[in-house]
Order: sequence, then C-alpha cells, then structure tokens
Amino acid sequence: MNGELGPGRPGQAEAALRRVLLWYLHSADAAQTWINPHEAHIPLEPLSEGVTPASFADYDEAMRWYEAERGNLLAATRAAEEAGLDAIAWQLPAVLRSVHMILNPFEEWLAMSRIGLGAARRVGDRTAEAELLESLGMACTQSHRLEEAAEYHQGALAARRETGDRLGEALSLNDIGLIHLRGRRLAASKEHFEQAARLFREQEAAHWEAVMLSNLAEVTYELAQLEEASAFVHRALEMHRELGNQGGEGNALRILSAVQRESGQPEEALRSAQDALEIALSHRNHMWEGYWLLELGRAQQANGAFGDALVSFQRAASLQCRLGDRAREARAWDGAGETYRLLGRPAEAADFHRRAVAVHRELDDAWHMALALDGLAGALREADETEDARRNWAEALRALTPYDDPRAAALRERVTAALA
Repeated sequence: MNGELGPGRPGQAEAALRRVLLWYLHSADAAQTWINPHEAHIPLEPLSEGVTPASFADYDEAMRWYEAERGNLLAATRAAEEAGLDAIAWQLPAVLRSVHMILNPFEEWLAMSRIGLGAARRVGDRTAEAELLESLGMACTQSHRLEEAAEYHQGALAARRETGDRLGEALSLNDIGLIHLRGRRLAASKEHFEQAARLFREQEAAHWEAVMLSNLAEVTYELAQLEEASAFVHRALEMHRELGNQGGEGNALRILSAVQRESGQPEEALRSAQDALEIALSHRNHMWEGYWLLELGRAQQANGAFGDALVSFQRAASLQCRLGDRAREARAWDGAGETYRLLGRPAEAADFHRRAVAVHRELDDAWHMALALDGLAGALREADETEDARRNWAEALRALTPYDDPRAAALRERVTAALA
C-alpha cells in the first residue's frame, strides 16, 4: 500500500493513517505464515474497507518483504502509539515476534515490544500483556540478559495463570526452562520442561509436546544422562517428522548428533549433524544454520576432519556475529580453538580461546567461560607457557563453583588434576 496523505480534514487523515497501519499489520501476519508457520496467530483488528494486505507465494517472497519494510514496521508501531491506536500498537509487535525470534534484530525487537507492552497495559488487556512480556523475555534470553528475561517471563506466567490460559502457561514454563538451561541451572530447567510437557499433553498441543521432548533431551544430555536423552530425542524426531515440522526435526538432529558423538558413534553423529544443516540451508534460516554448525564442527572433530571443523566453526562465528548472538559466537571461537589444538597449533588455539573467554566473562556466563579457560590453559601448556596455563586453570576452578552437575564435576576433577 503506497501513496502520500494529502491535505484534508483531521478525520480523513486519521482514517487514512489507520488504513496504512492495518495494511502493515495484516501484511506482517501474512508474512509470518511463511516465515515462522508454527507460531500461533493472534486475532487482529479487522481491515478497513478497500484495504488489501500483501500476500506472498513462498518463504523467500515473505522474507524479502520483511527486509524491505523493517524500518517502516518500527515506524508504523510508533505511529500507532502516537495516534492512540493501542490495539494496533500491541498487535503489530506481537505478530512480528515470530519473525524477530529467528532473526534477532534486538534493537527494533525490544523497542517494538516495549511500545506494545505499554499499549496492552493502557487498554487493560492481560492476554495481550502476556504476549508482549513473552516477546521481551525472548529477546532478552537470546541476547543473554537472563535476569531481565526471567522477570518478563515470570510476568507473562502470572498473567496467563490469572486469565486461565493453560496453553500460554505451558509456553511460559517452557520459556523459563530455557532461561535455566542457558544459565546451567539444569535441575530447575528439567522441572519446568516437565511441567510444560504435562500441560501441552493436556491441551493436545502435539507440536509443543514435540518441542518439549527435544528440550528434555537437551537438558538430560547436559546432565550426562545419555540413555534418557536418546529416548527423548528419538521420540521428538518421530513426532516432528509426523507433524512435518522440519525446524523441530533439525533441532532434534542436532541434539541426537551430540548424544551419538558422546556414545562412541562418531560417523552417525556426523550424519545427523549434516542432516540438520541441510534443513537449515533449505529454509535459508541463518539462526538455525549458525547454531547447528556448532554441533557439526564437533562431529567433524570426532571424525578427524579438522579442516572441515574449522570451516564450520568459522562460518558459525560469522553468522552469530551477524545475528548479534555474542554467546554463541564465542562458543564458535572456542570450537575453533579446540580444533587448532587438535591440529598441533597451540598458539593459534590460545588466541581463539582468549577471545571466547573475554566474551563469556563479559556476559557473566561462568560455565562457558570455564570451558574456554580450560581450553586456553591446555593450549598454553602445550606452548610451554606453564605459569599462564596454571593461572587460567585456577580461574576455571573458581568459575565452576556454582555448578554441581556431573559434567561440571568431571571438569572440576580434570582441572584439579592438571593443577596438581
């Protein structure tokens, strides 16, 4: 919808603005259908007579529209707020959350969601408020602002319980579980995922039940419970394939690859990681690609394909940099450091580990900082820099203090032995 507003009476200008904003709202909803089809749609303000929203033939066309209109979508949200059109001001960021969550445009995502939250509160709509609180929580989680994210998701959970929204309650429990997973509070993460899974089963929400199975597979993998993780991830794969959810299938394959790698099945792990990456590439989804490349790199390491692993980690770092996910970018650098060590190039390894340590320290991510410090210390020892190695191992031990899960205990024992 284009054209400029000409001179006219105030009522005509307001009606024209409303038509423009409704065009953006319904066009964004049509784009969501292609870009993130498994996210639920919200009821929208009805279109004005004579307004025909954009329509799209496929994912690429919808994504091109979004990229071309990004700035206008933020401007439209602000215009709705300024004009007192609060329903549109909260609905537009709520619709776009499903796009923002796979592209990580953090600045506009947070700005639009804050405008939407204010609008939802002005109209006293607790259901809308929960949608925007969830959006803000997701943006903070994905930018590794975990304490702020937890506050938003707890607010969304309270609103959904207040309104009796059982499906929404399960979604909030899952969101909180994901925060605990990122912060390596594994027991709390598993508890929230189990609560969410029960609610999704009660609601017969098969898509979300499959997502919960994948999340339970991931947390049990992190708890070093490989048999349990394998059972969860195979059931998740089966459900995602039955439902035709390729994104969920790819994520489950990523987790399966990790389980296979640690179970002594390196070739199977490599196939699973490659299959996951093919899904990401076929959907042109850079968030999936950047994340799943981390596991492909580890599977390539396990198969002795160190050159391929370096390519995977460096590609992952580049994508995560573009997406603004500094935590995962640092994990890619750490993977590159591990690979250089395996290639017998400790000086280069140490450089990559140092970069990872610096970012994890800045983000207050003690677990991944401890892993990177351990890698850095190992590289320094191989480079005959023994005292520097000891200092980094000592810092790794301090970083491990909050963690008591089996993987943390094993790392603590290994670092202690290195210092002995």
